[in-house]
Amino acid sequence: MREAVLQVAVMHPQKEALELFAREIAPAGTSWSPGTTGAGGRPSPSPCIRQFAFMVDKKRVQAQVRIGSEVHEIAVPAGQAPVPPPDPTPAPDAIFPREDWPQVPLVQLAWARSGDKGNQSNIGVIARRPEWLPWLRGQLTPERVKAWLGHLVAGDVVRYDVPGIHAMNFLCSEALDGGGTASLRNDPLGKGMGQILLAMPVAVPPGWR
Repeated sequence: MREAVLQVAVMHPQKEALELFAREIAPAGTSWSPGTTGAGGRPSPSPCIRQFAFMVDKKRVQAQVRIGSEVHEIAVPAGQAPVPPPDPTPAPDAIFPREDWPQVPLVQLAWARSGDKGNQSNIGVIARRPEWLPWLRGQLTPERVKAWLGHLVAGDVVRYDVPGIHAMNFLCSEALDGGGTASLRNDPLGKGMGQILLAMPVAVPPGWR
């Protein structure tokens, strides 16, 4: 069983415009559909503080630990050779999946966890059994994940293998409407995007259990 939730939020450069909108809260509460909640009186406009995320070369940052009046400099290693990429998970047979194979929700084959990095969302998908990873990798392509989350993700989707735990990580850019305090969504941190992905249908061979 599903339910529909409507959240009303606005953003405007002029405070007076938001105050005008706030005066319409009472009619919405009395005239809209049953079950209106979350109204704690007429809201007051407040500034939108946007996060500005950027990367800094760690060679330019001196780490310190302060204990009382003592200051301890911490050496941070820099200049290491890049970590080689892991060997990719073998792709399934080219005929996979077959048209007559049944489909089940992804949640029956995998766990997922998602969260924000600024305006980007990371979705980790872990196969419930190692031998199922090729099935998932063959169907959870960046293009299909992008299409499934198209109502949320405006940018690209990149897939990374996570060796050792039979998992993948999907990096979704421009996925949170600005993210954090800059977003008007009811899930500005992308915590529910993993659950949305778990509803995607995937094909499985007969007797797969």
